[in-house]
Amino acid sequence: MFKRLFILAVMGLAVYYALLFAKAPQTFTLQTDRLPEASGLARSLMNDEILFSHNDSGGEASVFAIDTRGNLLAEIRLEGAKNRDWEEIATAFDPITNTPYIYVGEIGDNGARYKHVSFYKFEEPDIIDSVIVIREFERIDYQYEDGPRDAEAFFVEPKTGDIYIISKREEQVGIYHLAYPQATGEMLIAKKLGQMQMSWVTAADISPNGKYILVKNYASVRKFRRSGSIAKTLSKKGKNLPYQLEPQGEAVCFDARGKGYFTLSEAAQDKAQILYYYK
Repeated sequence: MFKRLFILAVMGLAVYYALLFAKAPQTFTLQTDRLPEASGLARSLMNDEILFSHNDSGGEASVFAIDTRGNLLAEIRLEGAKNRDWEEIATAFDPITNTPYIYVGEIGDNGARYKHVSFYKFEEPDIIDSVIVIREFERIDYQYEDGPRDAEAFFVEPKTGDIYIISKREEQVGIYHLAYPQATGEMLIAKKLGQMQMSWVTAADISPNGKYILVKNYASVRKFRRSGSIAKTLSKKGKNLPYQLEPQGEAVCFDARGKGYFTLSEAAQDKAQILYYYK
């Protein structure tokens, strides 16, 4: 009995010191006040040093390009679009044409009262001007097969182009699927594939090679290694990763190599917005 308690104590100390001396994330103060309600984060497919973010809940219909040190590079305006509740952003190459696309999720629905929600999809532009106007974009409208719900997390599978959405508020949040190609001009149905052992999910991303998935809630970031289907993978507990608690952290994305990851929070009173990088 004593030996068993001793081993457990040693293991506990090992975990404690591993956490104590774990490498702290790199921190970069966001050098702009244009993202006070930053609610999504995605890596550029054309430049390893660029990230994309946006505001939620009635903000501008704009995506902001920042560099990986928190400097604002450009505002990308979607002319004619509306930001009712943009909650997430992702990037992916088209699996057939290899065109790099940005997807913005108009998927927030706090009261679960909207009959349908949408994605805006447009080709990733070259960041050569401080203001870029996008006039050509697609709007993908969909409904959940089991009724309206709030969501703040989605990602696009890099090999298939399928969209996976994770709901937010259930005790075990749902995993939903829109198969490629996602048609425009008609109402799509997001099929429920399963549930996660998480709640209050605010962000997600998939690595460039499709082998790993990050899922974030307000208290943690978990990593899932692909094993079988996406739904089967996300139904597991996942591995907790280092995470510096943020005032209202609703954004996560892998870096361009899929080795490290970034997080970003909404602004908090009298506190600088910090872009964290973990590797």
